[in-house]
Amino acid sequence: MLGSDDFFYVGGSPSTADLPGSPVSNNFMGCLKEVVYKNNDIRLELSRLARIGDTKMKIYGEVVFKCENVATLDPINFETPEAYISLPKWNTKRMGSISFDFRTTEPNGLILFTHGKPQERKDARSQKNTKVDFFAVELLDGNLYLLLDMGSGTIKVKATQKKANDGEWYHVDIQRDGRSGTISVNSRRTPFTASGESEILDLEGDMYLGGLPENRAGLILPTELWTAMLNYGYVGCIRDLFIDGRSKNIRQLAEMQNAAGVKSSCSRMSAKQCDSYPCKNNAVCKDGWNRFICDCTGTGYWGRTCEREASILSYDGSMYMKIIMPMVMHTEAEDVSFRFMSQRAYGLLVATTSRDSADTLRLELDGGRVKLMVNLDCIRINCNSSKGPETLYAGQKLNDNEWHTVRVVRRGKSLKLTVDDDVAEGTMVGDHTRLEFHNIETGIMTEKRYISVVPSSFIGHLQSLMFNGLLYIDLCKNGDIDYCELKARFGLRNIIADPVTFKTKSSYLSLATLQAYTSMHLFFQFKTTSPDGFILFNSGDGNDFIAVELVKGYIHYVFDLGNGPNVIKGNSDRPLNDNQWHNVVITRDNSNTHSLKVDTKVVTQVINGAKNLDLKGDLYMAGLAQGMYSNLPKLVASRDGFQGCLASVDLNGRLPDLINDALHRSGQIERGCEGPSTTCQEDSCANQGVCMQQWEGFTCDCSMTSYSGNQCNDPGATYIFGKSGGLILYTWPANDRPSTRSDRLAVGFSTTVKDGILVRIDSAPGLGDFLQLHIEQGKIGVVFNIGTVDISIKEERTPVNDGKYHVVRFTRNGGNATLQVDNWPVNEHYPTGNTDNERFQMVKQKIPFKYNRPVEEWLQEKGRQLTIFNTQAQIAIGGKDKGRLFQGQLSGLYYDGLKVLNMAAENNPNIKINGSVRLVGEVPSILGTTQTTSMPPEMSTTVMETTTTMATTTTRKNRSTASIQPTSDDLVSSAECSSDDEDFVECEPSTANPTEPGIRRVPGASEVIRESSSTTGMVVGIVAAAALCILILLYAMYKYRNRDEGSYQVDETRNYISNSAQSNGTLMKEKQQSSKSGHKKQKNKDREYYV
Repeated sequence: MLGSDDFFYVGGSPSTADLPGSPVSNNFMGCLKEVVYKNNDIRLELSRLARIGDTKMKIYGEVVFKCENVATLDPINFETPEAYISLPKWNTKRMGSISFDFRTTEPNGLILFTHGKPQERKDARSQKNTKVDFFAVELLDGNLYLLLDMGSGTIKVKATQKKANDGEWYHVDIQRDGRSGTISVNSRRTPFTASGESEILDLEGDMYLGGLPENRAGLILPTELWTAMLNYGYVGCIRDLFIDGRSKNIRQLAEMQNAAGVKSSCSRMSAKQCDSYPCKNNAVCKDGWNRFICDCTGTGYWGRTCEREASILSYDGSMYMKIIMPMVMHTEAEDVSFRFMSQRAYGLLVATTSRDSADTLRLELDGGRVKLMVNLDCIRINCNSSKGPETLYAGQKLNDNEWHTVRVVRRGKSLKLTVDDDVAEGTMVGDHTRLEFHNIETGIMTEKRYISVVPSSFIGHLQSLMFNGLLYIDLCKNGDIDYCELKARFGLRNIIADPVTFKTKSSYLSLATLQAYTSMHLFFQFKTTSPDGFILFNSGDGNDFIAVELVKGYIHYVFDLGNGPNVIKGNSDRPLNDNQWHNVVITRDNSNTHSLKVDTKVVTQVINGAKNLDLKGDLYMAGLAQGMYSNLPKLVASRDGFQGCLASVDLNGRLPDLINDALHRSGQIERGCEGPSTTCQEDSCANQGVCMQQWEGFTCDCSMTSYSGNQCNDPGATYIFGKSGGLILYTWPANDRPSTRSDRLAVGFSTTVKDGILVRIDSAPGLGDFLQLHIEQGKIGVVFNIGTVDISIKEERTPVNDGKYHVVRFTRNGGNATLQVDNWPVNEHYPTGNTDNERFQMVKQKIPFKYNRPVEEWLQEKGRQLTIFNTQAQIAIGGKDKGRLFQGQLSGLYYDGLKVLNMAAENNPNIKINGSVRLVGEVPSILGTTQTTSMPPEMSTTVMETTTTMATTTTRKNRSTASIQPTSDDLVSSAECSSDDEDFVECEPSTANPTEPGIRRVPGASEVIRESSSTTGMVVGIVAAAALCILILLYAMYKYRNRDEGSYQVDETRNYISNSAQSNGTLMKEKQQSSKSGHKKQKNKDREYYV
C-alpha cells in the first residue's frame, strides 16, 4: 500500500535503472491514455490529475496531453573504422545504466570507451605504472564484451553466447550498482562483479562511441581492451542510446561535431560488395557492413583497394629500422603481417623489445624456416606455471629469394603463425598474457640487455610491415611518424653485404672451423673475371672435407662425409666469370639431401650412407697456402686461389667479418669491391666503341669507330688526299699473307667527290679475290669477290659526299655482309640459294650411282672454300692505282686488326706513300691507350686447323690459348695459292700474321683454318687417297666426254665443277683493268662442263 511518503512514477523516473526490481533502465517514449491507479480504498486518475495541474502531481520534461506521433531517435551508421563521435562525461559514481541497440555484420569493433583520471599504481613487477578507471564495450570476433576497472583490476565479461554480427538488431542494457551489475543482450542477462573493494567508478572526460580519435595523446588505453590496441573501430549502426535513463540524440551530436564517416540512417545493402571485384593486385575481398574490405596482406600493396605500392626496405646485415614507441606499450593481442625476401637461411625479421624486461615477440629466419618466439618474462614476475618462451615454426626453404608472407595473430594465450599457406598454432602456458615493449625492431636487434643469444642480422628485403593496424615502413618513409630510426635503404636494391676483394690468386684468409655437423646452410656472393679458383675449403677427421670452387666459370660443390668424395656442379646457363655478382646457396638437411643453388638454378642430390660432416682445422676462404694444393682430395680441381670479390658470407647462420675475424691472412685483401664495381655502362665508350670489362676496370675497343683514345673520343690517324690523288699501299710479306672467312673494315672520311675508291684489298696476283670500298654517284658502297661473282652492298638512301665527317663500317662473314654509315640503318646482304647444289641435282641422274657421293662431297668442300678471301696481298688506300681518285680526308682506318693509317704515320716498312697525301697533326698513341687483355681459357677460340694436300682436306679442332684482341677476323690458309673454286695447287705452309711493329694478329672467336705440315705417313696416305679420287674423276670425265656437249652448256657464273682442261684444279682469274670497274673479267663466258 502507498504511504504518504511514497512516489508513483509514470513514464519513467530520474534514475530508472536504480529503481528496486527495475529490469530496464530507459524511460518510456510514446503515448499513454487514461492512466488510472486504484485499490480497495482509492482511485487515482493520474493522467487527468497531471493535465489539470493537481498539486500532488509533478511533471518533468516534455509531456503533451494529447496523443500524437512521437519523433523517434534516428539511428546512426558508422561507415568506416575511423569514424566516431564524442559524448559528454558520464557522471556515474556508485550507480549508472547504459542501453543501446546495435547492428552490424563485422566481427570486431570498439563500441564505447571512457576512462578516468590517471593515477600511479604499483603492479606485480613492483614498478610504477599509470592506471585508470575505465568502462568499455567492444565487439571481438563477433562476441560482445563488457570491460570494467574500478581501481583494483580489470574484469572482462562475455555477454553473448553466440556471435552477434549477423546483421540483426541487438538490444544491450547495462546496469551497475556499486561493484555489482548486469549486462543484458536481448534480455539474456549476465551478472558481473568488479574487482577490489571500491564501489566508485571515477570517470573523467568524454565518452567515445564507435571508435577513438586519431590523436590519442591524452588517452590511456587499457591493455585488456584488445580492439583499442588492435585499432579496430566499429562499423555498423547504433540507435536508442540511453545513459542513466535519459536518451541521447546521437544523430544531432554527429551533425554538430561534423563527424566524418557517420550517417543518420541505417539500411543494409542487399548486394554483396565484393561482386564488383573492387580489390586490386590479387587482394582478398571480404564483405563488411555496407562496404567491401580488401585484405592487402601478401600483395605488396596497400590502400582501400590495395592500389598503392608498399615501400620496400633493403637490409645488408648492418642495417635496421627501429620504431621507438612514444610510451611504453602493453598489449595482450597483436596482429603482425609483412612480406620478406632473402637468400640467407638466418636473420632477424621483426621483434618487439623492452628496455626493462625480456619481453619480446620475435620473428626470425632459422634454418630457412620462420621462427616465432614469444617471451612474456614470466619468471621475472613470478609466473609459477610458466614453461618459458613459446616457440612456433612455419614454412621451409624460405631462403629462395622469393617473396614470402608472414602473419601472426595473438589473442591472450592463443598464438597463430602463418607463412604463406603453412599454419602453426599454439597455446601459451601460464597466467601472464601481457607483452611489454618500447621498440619494434627489424633487421638487427639493438636492445640486447635481456637477450642471451642475439639473433643473426637480416640480409634481404622487407615490405608491408603492419603491426596492430599501422603500416610502419610507409609511415616512416612518408614522415607520418617521428619516432622512426631508419638505417636501412628504401627500394628493391641489389644487396651486397660486407664485400671483400682478393686482389691476387695467391691471397687467402682462414677462419674458425665451419660448424656443419648435422646440417648446413651456406650463402655467399661472388664477382670475378677469372674462370677458376678456390672459394672455400675445410678439411676434417678422416676423409671428411668440404670445398667450393669455380671451375671453368662454373660452381662446383665437392664434399666427403665418409662415403667417398662427391661433386655437385652448378648448372648455370653460362660461365659466371662475367664480372657480375652471383648468389650461391648450399644446403644439407638431416636427410642428407644436398642442394646447390646458383642464382636461380638448383641442383639437388641425395647421398646415402654417413650423414655427418666432421670438420677440423681452419676454414680457408679464397685460396690455400701454396703447399696445400698438392694434397687436395680427389675431385677437387682448383690449383689456384680466387681472384675477385666475396660478399654476404653466411656460414650456417654466422656472418663473419672476413677481415676482422680472420685467424690468418695472406696476400692483398681489401675491404670493399672497388675494382669490379667499375662496370661497362652505355656511355663508357664514345662513338660506338665497344666496352670490354676487365677486373680493374674496362677498356674500349675503338677498332670500328675511326677514333682512338681510352674512350674512343680522340681522332684517329688522319691523312688528307689532294686533288691530284695519292696512294698509301700496304703490302703483306710474301710468307705472311692471310686468308679470311670473315672481315671487318671501318674508316672515317669526309669528301665532296662523286666517285672514288677509298680502300681496296687485293689477293695475290692471279687469284682475283678483292674487297673494295668506294663512292659511286655520291653514295658509299662495297663490292667484293671471293669466288666467281661480284657481291655488292650499298647505302642507297643518302649521299655521303656532303663534306661532313662520316664513319662507314663493313663486315663480312662468308657471302653475308653488312654496311652501315654513322648511326644510319644497317644494310644487309645475304646470298640466296646454292647454285652448285642445284646444278648437281639436275645432272645427278646422269652420273653413275657409285660416283654420286664423291662428287657431292667434293662440291660441298668447294662451297666452303667459296666463303674465303684468299691470300690477301695488299691494301691500297686512295684509289690512285685504279684511276678512281679519292679527294678528302681519311681517318682511323681499321681492317682485320690492322690500323693502316697509324702504321703509315709510324713509318712502317711495309707501307709506301706516293702522290698528294699529307698526315694531319701528330700520330695518336692508339696502341698505348687500349689495353690488350688475355681471354680466359674457357673463352678461348676454337681453332680449325686444316692441312691441304691436292684435293683432300683434313680438319682438327684445338684449343687456342692466344691472347684475344677485339677482332673476329678469321684467318685461313696463308700461302701464295688459293683455296678458292677448283684450285688444287700444292702450297708451302706459312703463318698469316702481319709483321708491322706493335700489332698482334690473333684469331677472334670464330673458326680459323690454317695450313700446316703433318707427319710423313699422314702425307703419304692423304696423297694416295687424293690420287685415287682424281683417277676416278678422270675416268668419269673420259667416259662421258662423247655425250652431246650442247646439253651441258652452262653460264660460268653458275658452274659447279671444272672442265677437263682445268682438271688440275687451277682456275686463273683475270682482272678487268677498266678504271670504272673492280669486277672480275669473265673468261670464256660460255663454258662446257663434262662429268
